[in-house]
Amino acid sequence: MSARVAARLVSRFDVDAWPALCVRVVSAGPGHPGTGLHPPAHYLAAAWSPCARGPQRWPEAVALGSPDADRALAELLTQLPEAARLFLVTPDDVDGALAAAIVLAVDRHLEDYQRAGLEAFIAHERARTRERIAGRYTDRDAGFERFRARAGVPPR
Repeated sequence: MSARVAARLVSRFDVDAWPALCVRVVSAGPGHPGTGLHPPAHYLAAAWSPCARGPQRWPEAVALGSPDADRALAELLTQLPEAARLFLVTPDDVDGALAAAIVLAVDRHLEDYQRAGLEAFIAHERARTRERIAGRYTDRDAGFERFRARAGVPPR
C-alpha cells in the first residue's frame, strides 16, 4: 500500500472517520484473442460520511480503480476532503451493491467486462443478503402459533 493512502487510513473505529469499502469486482482477465489486451483487476471503493453526522445509506463518493485496491482507494480519496480519514469496513457493514449500482449508472466509460463484473458483484451481494435474511430472521412466533391452533386455523 502506498504511503499516501496508508496515511489516510485509521486502524480503529472513530465516529469522525469515513467508513470505506474496497472490494475486487473484476478479476484480471486472460486477454482478448488477437488484441493483446489483458484486462486488469478492478476494485470498487466507496466512502460514507462519518458516523458523527448520523447514519448514511448513500455513499458520499465511489470510485473504480485498477490494477489494485491501493489505486481504487487513491481515486476515492481525490473525491473526499483532504482531512478525511478512512476506516475500512466489510460488505456486511455497508451497502456495496448500492455503490456498484451508482458506478453502473453514472460511468459512461465502462467497458463490457467492467459492467459484467459490477453486475456480478451486485448479484452476489443480493444473494448474500437473501441468505442472511433466511438464516437470521423468521416470522415464527410460538404464541401466535398457539393462538392460531386454538382458533382452528391450520398451520402453514
